[in-house]
Amino acid sequence: MADASDDHSTAKLWALAGGIASVLSILTWLGVSNAGELKDLVSDSPPSSSSPAPYTPSPTVRAPDAPDTGERSTDEPDPEPSTPAPDPTEEAFEAISVGDCLAVHDTGRGGTTSVDWSVGAPPDPVSCAGEQAQVQVTAINTACPTGYGKSYWGYRSATTGDTTKLCLTRVYHTGYCILGRQSGHSISLALMTAVACRREPVPVPYNQIMHITGVYRAPAGADANNCRRAAGDQTRYWAARVDDGATLLCTTIYQGS
Repeated sequence: MADASDDHSTAKLWALAGGIASVLSILTWLGVSNAGELKDLVSDSPPSSSSPAPYTPSPTVRAPDAPDTGERSTDEPDPEPSTPAPDPTEEAFEAISVGDCLAVHDTGRGGTTSVDWSVGAPPDPVSCAGEQAQVQVTAINTACPTGYGKSYWGYRSATTGDTTKLCLTRVYHTGYCILGRQSGHSISLALMTAVACRREPVPVPYNQIMHITGVYRAPAGADANNCRRAAGDQTRYWAARVDDGATLLCTTIYQGS
């Protein structure tokens, strides 16, 4: 009995020694040379497979904003081009043609240095044969001719920047009146003006209302003496040759009430 028990104890010692040797071999393979390193290794060991690994959410990655290329989606309508507001005055000027006659005159309020037209924009043309006609358009947007009974009317649009220019010749009618400026016995006729034939204050520097007594084809060398309407006519006339000398305009100082 003693021998068998001794053999069993000896076998357990050999098994224990073998186990220790195996452990030492594993530690040597892991690079652990002492008990302190073994403790650290045990403490750093990963959890057992029975414990779930903690969940670490993946970081949210945002794509960078696409650069603004200035292009628009084809689904969006293109903006409407801006259209300047119409200019009624410019349209009125552009509606006038060469040969048209207008019921327009100089009021005289601009004095002797400028023309103050009776309306702000050209009205509809009138018959050149009618008594309403006061000027006739002879050219448009060109250098206008000068002379007695000639002038021009220009307009520059603040909307478009364009300028329209009407060249005008005065149309005279017997029995109508114009303004005059008297100095002594001499009277200068304001040939583009028109005024009512009645005694009333007139714009400075004018001081007379002149009554048109006749509009004649001018003979050679025509002057106020050609304005007499009958033999022995002692009326004092003041005359001017207009239409480049082709027409004799005869006037007297208005004497009506």
